Amino acid sequence: MKPGRNPMAGGLLFALLVVAWSPIPLAAAQTVDAPSAAEYQLLTNPGLEVYGTPYGEFHGVACQVATGWRRFPEVSPEPCWMDTRVFAYSDLGGDWVEKIEGQTSQMIVSTQPYTAGIWQQVSGLTPGVPYGFHAAMLTIYQSSAPPAVDGKMIKQVGIDPTGGTDPGAGTIVWSEPDDHDEGPWDVERRTAAYAQASKVTVFVRVISPDGAGPWPHLNQSFFDSAILARTATVSAVSPAESQATTFLVSWGPAESAGGGTVRWYDAEWMDEAGGGWQPWFSRTTQTQANFSGERGHTYHFRARVWQRYPNGAHLVSPYRPQGDTQTHVQGPEVVGRVLSHEGHPVAGATVSSSGTTETAVSDALGRYRLILPPSSEPRTIAVSHPWWLAPAPVYDVTIGPAETVPIIWTLRPPDDAVANGGFEQELDGWTPIDEQGVTPQPVAAPVHTGHGALLLGGAEGAEYTVGVRQAAVLTHAWEPAVAFWYRPAAANPDGLFTVVLTVVGQTAGGSSPGAVSQTVVFTPDMQIADWQHLPLYPLPEGYFTGTVTVQFQVEDDGDGTPTTVYLDEVSLGRTPGGPYRSYAPAVWRGF
Repeated sequence: MKPGRNPMAGGLLFALLVVAWSPIPLAAAQTVDAPSAAEYQLLTNPGLEVYGTPYGEFHGVACQVATGWRRFPEVSPEPCWMDTRVFAYSDLGGDWVEKIEGQTSQMIVSTQPYTAGIWQQVSGLTPGVPYGFHAAMLTIYQSSAPPAVDGKMIKQVGIDPTGGTDPGAGTIVWSEPDDHDEGPWDVERRTAAYAQASKVTVFVRVISPDGAGPWPHLNQSFFDSAILARTATVSAVSPAESQATTFLVSWGPAESAGGGTVRWYDAEWMDEAGGGWQPWFSRTTQTQANFSGERGHTYHFRARVWQRYPNGAHLVSPYRPQGDTQTHVQGPEVVGRVLSHEGHPVAGATVSSSGTTETAVSDALGRYRLILPPSSEPRTIAVSHPWWLAPAPVYDVTIGPAETVPIIWTLRPPDDAVANGGFEQELDGWTPIDEQGVTPQPVAAPVHTGHGALLLGGAEGAEYTVGVRQAAVLTHAWEPAVAFWYRPAAANPDGLFTVVLTVVGQTAGGSSPGAVSQTVVFTPDMQIADWQHLPLYPLPEGYFTGTVTVQFQVEDDGDGTPTTVYLDEVSLGRTPGGPYRSYAPAVWRGF
């Protein structure tokens, strides 16, 4: 600004803003095609040097908007947009043109409160490409006489990546506000976004919530030297997993956009545990750095790049809202899935651990990840769900500082009819089958969950059949399923593990209603090395009321190679569905 201006300069003479409207109609909103790719500047009249036909008057001085731009808001009462040059050389001005380049700038004058500015829509752009916008701005509250009064007029620039023209739209990405009064010109308002359509709209806005007060005070805003251009691009890169708590994050070199020179980088990080995006580097020339995190935490990173353009302006590329990359620092954690007794994913189950309040909730695919604080103490891991019955916890889980322990849970049906299906009370509820003197043995290890499981077989040198059975009663259960976990410890090619299901009762609502009495025999696969979950269906579709006798048995031919099977988490109950296919409790089928 020029010191010592006369009382007419800067619009200091008016106590009231009186706009005498001319009969000239308002110009239609202008949409301009982007220039060729060889030109970096995408705006029409970016220096705000050329002005359209006056749309009104302000005490004899024409109200005008720069060509290619449109004013907002167009409501009454509104301030007056002026060519600063016309104002300066009128009876209102003092022969001083407030500008940052060229011959003039866009000016807004008012004695009343206002939120106003200008916008321009640019078409012919490429969706998904980053664009940046900047404009120089100056505001004077009441008078340029000292002292400056900060906080009264707020300056911002914005970009709507959808191409919308509503200055109040939630899709606009606004710059950080600046509210300093008087000079120097603010050249730090800039914003950027990835185009979501073939056009974007840029906005220059001043919020002036207070009137200018008595004569000769006047609130003034000046806009100049705008630029809309394609920005350079950069992405942060980091390892997906890190065993160490310190790891390398890189973010360059950037790919420059035509017409500009890469200058600096910014980088931010975010912890999934909370806290939002945090600044890391600002206007640095570094392209990589080591980051130190906490075990069990997942960190997101993003970067942006600054570029200088031929007109001297600096634009910065937009941050990606979701970030560019993420790294999980391995720590004590339990991961896995939560399934129904049929083996379908269950959402909304809560997995918890003793010794901490941390929990994890399963997603639509049944997946969960429970991050735990480091501890040398054994843990008890449990699962729960508001609609399903839970299996026994997993006890005495010791997890190293960078260890991941996988646990797959199967929830029990709400009407589980099996007593002591996890063998936590040894053989309570079960009838042993020990015809040749070999008996079923409750064991404390190995187990799938809880403290107990059942061992069938394992004896050498004799021919025998060993097993357990239990008769369970169901009432109006849709397509009931028997489910269990089993683990072959030794498989004799001549030995046999079978599941015998005997059903006596009535079916209704399905394809074959009526009395039913049948026995179904299943032979599970023994060529597996670890715990395996298996659901079995003894009946066709329909509601069943009656008794299901569940029998597990191992037959060994006594040739010296024993057949051994461990059994855990036996359940029997309805499956989701029915004639109306109402899935509650909610499970996801067909995953």
